[in-house]
Amino acid sequence: MVKGRPATSLKDEAKKCAEEMGYHWADNTDPSVPFHGFMYRNRILVAVKLTKVRYGLDDDCIIENKFPDLVSDLRSLPVPPWVLRELWVRTQNERAYRRFYILPDTTAEIEENTAENYRNTHFREAYWKKAPFRIDIPFRKEGDGGKNDTPKTP
Repeated sequence: MVKGRPATSLKDEAKKCAEEMGYHWADNTDPSVPFHGFMYRNRILVAVKLTKVRYGLDDDCIIENKFPDLVSDLRSLPVPPWVLRELWVRTQNERAYRRFYILPDTTAEIEENTAENYRNTHFREAYWKKAPFRIDIPFRKEGDGGKNDTPKTP
């Protein structure tokens, strides 16, 4: 007799993580399209591909060199260009995902996203506090309708 909870699948863990960030999760039901699911909320739709690796990634890992086929799969998805694409990497020992934006010409690791309450376990806060250029992007409030997008001149 085996005791304890049954192991959760990679997709179940991703769904729980997405829901904790305020998203809804929809599994991909077409096996011919190479991604695991969509996460969505408000005006955001993200195609997510998951992978689990045995050993951790270096902090300066170039994801398109480490996983060229996974990145290529995400870039070639038959979805509109406004659908974001993310690769989530989970290591065997860490119980957290490292998220990577997959853009048409480059990739970027998501260090911190306060709107989603997501913080990468490898976030280098001291490095970013000393960054030479920083910008805060003001987001429009729900229901604003764009009235406060441009300042009014007297």
